[in-house]
Amino acid sequence: MIEREDQLIGDVMLRIEDGWAQAEVAEQGRGVQAELGWTLDPAHQGRGYATEALRAVIGACFTQLGLRRVHAGCFAANEPSWRVMERLGMRREEHSRKTGLHRSGEWMDGMNYGLLAEEWRG
Repeated sequence: MIEREDQLIGDVMLRIEDGWAQAEVAEQGRGVQAELGWTLDPAHQGRGYATEALRAVIGACFTQLGLRRVHAGCFAANEPSWRVMERLGMRREEHSRKTGLHRSGEWMDGMNYGLLAEEWRG
């Protein structure tokens, strides 16, 4: 949850995942990465709250949970979200064409970003 002055203004999703691994080393790839997602009340967007919350969650992923990688995605048209990811040091890894169905009914391009533990600057 993202709170300001005792008011819920958004939330962050963290889903621990297995990394891709060949069968012989599959056990070593279990629970080593996480997908991140977030949403923020439009009245509170553009104030750095998502960046602040995600910085804390990413830091916990690497320093407390010992994960090796985090990743997140958004619609390519959602510039504020991909700017947050870039501000946090995440790298654009993929731009997919018409991969996600938007609530408008339109298939839209998507972008995926990732960050490795050794790249994390806090």
